[in-house]
Amino acid sequence: MMPASSVSWETLPNPFRITDTSRAITGRVSGRNTDIRNIITSSQSAIILTGAPLIGKTTLVRYLNEAFQEHSTASTWSWRDESDLAILRQTIDLNHRYFVQIDLTSLSHFSQLNDIYQAFITKCIDALRQIHQLEHVTNLTGLKGLRELLRTMTQRYPEARYFVMLDAIERFSPKEIQFSDAAKSSEQAPQEYALSILNHSNIIRTLVDLLDEFVNFGVILSIASLPRPSMVDQFVHVSADLARFTTTTLQCFTWNDTAAFLAQKPEDFGEDWSQVFRNLGGGEIFTAREQEWIREQAGTHPYILHQLCWRMFHFKQISTSHHLQWCESTENLQKELIESVNERITPFLSLHWNRLQNVLDKSSPDTNNIFHSFITSFKQKQAEETISEGNWDGTGKELRYILANEGLLRYDPLRPIHYPGAILRNYLLQRAQPISQPHKAVASIPHGYWLTIQLPEQPRERLKLSELEYQLIKVLLQYPDKCSEEELMKAAWGETIEKARFTQRLHQLRKKLKEHSQNNELIINQYGGQYSLKHAEWLHLE
Repeated sequence: MMPASSVSWETLPNPFRITDTSRAITGRVSGRNTDIRNIITSSQSAIILTGAPLIGKTTLVRYLNEAFQEHSTASTWSWRDESDLAILRQTIDLNHRYFVQIDLTSLSHFSQLNDIYQAFITKCIDALRQIHQLEHVTNLTGLKGLRELLRTMTQRYPEARYFVMLDAIERFSPKEIQFSDAAKSSEQAPQEYALSILNHSNIIRTLVDLLDEFVNFGVILSIASLPRPSMVDQFVHVSADLARFTTTTLQCFTWNDTAAFLAQKPEDFGEDWSQVFRNLGGGEIFTAREQEWIREQAGTHPYILHQLCWRMFHFKQISTSHHLQWCESTENLQKELIESVNERITPFLSLHWNRLQNVLDKSSPDTNNIFHSFITSFKQKQAEETISEGNWDGTGKELRYILANEGLLRYDPLRPIHYPGAILRNYLLQRAQPISQPHKAVASIPHGYWLTIQLPEQPRERLKLSELEYQLIKVLLQYPDKCSEEELMKAAWGETIEKARFTQRLHQLRKKLKEHSQNNELIINQYGGQYSLKHAEWLHLE
């Protein structure tokens, strides 16, 4: 930390600045108090932790994995020190709850299942041995060595509990692994392939055996949730060993955890930083009114919340450099701030909407209709308001899962459910508008995006499309003989996207058309990333 004499408001480090998108916990309040408490107090030792993109799954794993030794200095901060977890200390010794992360991506260069397995066991031994600094416990190799280590730790620290965490499983993708019943394909989600490798390499089997043998041992498998209408649809191939795990969906922050995050004092960002902040004349980081305004705009979504806090602090720095005083933000500053944040998070909002459209395509027609009605109900609502019990029950089980899984809002049984913040709320209302408003020209035709398929000597069939599917077919109809991947991407997404994501989406559309055209393959994949549309005369967009 630079000395206070050399620091001005312009150069004071922004405490909310995120240098690593996977590490977004700032200060001494994580916003994950409720989720950490649920993991700590649960008797379950085998957990699959899923979460939508940018919901903070990897952030939580890394936060739990913060280094902690019994002889660390008093200034060392960890999740155990969060004030809202203090009540647990009455019944649980948090100093004896340990989480270690195993980096699976470091094993991706292996091409043999047995090599992956042995390297994984070695990493487990190294990580667990560091907890109590058991350097004298040497010559531990293989599964036998891992068992001996856990046995020693159990005998010496019977009150302790240890969790091994495997994060970002979807990024674990060893090449050239050959096994017939789980061959990687373009249709297989990355985490399905990774789980297949963990199964076939005997890693999952070993972890389950260790769970049975050591009552103080636990495993957390962290994976990205797929845009699916139910938990059952998240997993295609589930082994008997994987069936031992229970699934926990990481959602948005709770309303109370969000309030605690925003109410942090300068001291919560470290003594050195707070001293400089106060020496420059700072008092509260965010006033009570600013905290209320941020909650209304960001709601409880971790990514939007962090982005808004970061930009708010930055804007206040600029304002202070002119007024020479740390002041409360003005209405004009807040308007500029919202414009700035909206520009920055546009890719996230687009991804959010695309996932919602993807999952609704796989849902029942009733769920699709209820979703748009539910979004329309956001009008004139505020984040501090809670959804009525009757309105929530009327959404149905499938939609309730989608809303929570996609990070639209947080659903905890018997707890108030808040509306999304204004940024997300307004974006959803805007995107849902073309679908939710009926067409005046043809009032009798159901609104939305539709495709008419007219096969020779067959009845005409109308097929409901998502907006993405509509745009893809529209371009293919314009250039039926030859259309490039880039043209299709820009038409549907407005930009060039990841090829795997494009391929998966186009595969779903091809399958959908095939099912409604007597098994005819209408979209043809040509050499060099080109596509053509067969029997274009059969298709008519509405």
